[in-house]
Amino acid sequence: MNSSQRIHQLTASGRTMAWTPDGDTQQLIWHLALQNAFEYDGKGAAGSVIGRIMSMRADLRQHGGHVSPLVAQSVQKANQLAQEQGLEHVESILASEAPHLLEGRQKQEKREGLPELKNVQDKKIVLRFAPNPNGPLSFGHARGIVINGTYAKEHGGTLILRFDDTDTTVKPPTLSAYDLIPEEVQWLLGRPADRIVIASNRISQYYEHA
Repeated sequence: MNSSQRIHQLTASGRTMAWTPDGDTQQLIWHLALQNAFEYDGKGAAGSVIGRIMSMRADLRQHGGHVSPLVAQSVQKANQLAQEQGLEHVESILASEAPHLLEGRQKQEKREGLPELKNVQDKKIVLRFAPNPNGPLSFGHARGIVINGTYAKEHGGTLILRFDDTDTTVKPPTLSAYDLIPEEVQWLLGRPADRIVIASNRISQYYEHA
């Protein structure tokens, strides 16, 4: 049975023929995989490439189930190429075969540390961390105190630890937390908070400004 007879048989039986990408589609997938690997230091992501392909080629959306594994294979291959032969090699392939994919695109540099604060030059910054004193700090709390504490240290600012203890119904305070949390803050930052404020001690001031 030749190919045309096979196609006719599949069509006549009501079965849908399997989709296969043409040469242009294969090239597009490969080049976008290379571009992604180049931008992300040999750690490209298939999901990102699939999103770009579907936005560029709406006709491929109906074949997503076939496109996705092809993209995954290409991304894996592109990442391996970048890691084994270097980003310059990947860039040279793109420059030769698909230079338009390099226009306005740059390899993403990994940032170390926190983003720089804007408009803080020559200013005294004050950062606040306001946990409810109803128990030990959670991981989410720890993240917040480390971020604020680091910014305060880098910019010579003030870090205020404010006990948000005015809601005694939903989150009633635990007396031991007033001693425990400052110790945890010092353990996380290697130094104590610059100031400690207890909100419940300032109720009269809040009424004055209400």
